[in-house]
Order: sequence, then C-alpha cells, then structure tokens
Amino acid sequence: MFSNFFKVAKCHIKGSKKYPKIDGIVTFKETKSGVLLTAKINGLPQSKNHCI
Repeated sequence: MFSNFFKVAKCHIKGSKKYPKIDGIVTFKETKSGVLLTAKINGLPQSKNHCI
C-alpha cells in the first residue's frame, strides 16, 4: 500500500551569538538507495584566505 511513500525531514539551522547571520534549511529525503541530504545555508563566515 505504501510502497511509493518516501519520508522527508527538515531541519532549520540558526547561528549562535558569535555567528548570528547563519540561517538555513537542511532536508533529509528517503530514496530507494539511501538518504539524500540537501542543505541551503546562508551567512556562513568566510576566512580571509578564500578557498582555491
């Protein structure tokens, strides 16, 4: 009956006092072969030496 039913969970991410601009959503979606995790997070701090 529920063979095509996949579970989804969402988590709201918020920064701390030190990083108040961090805000986003992480989604966990069940698939046939495991769990798909997607993250959309804004306001992450950047170092002075950007990634190359």
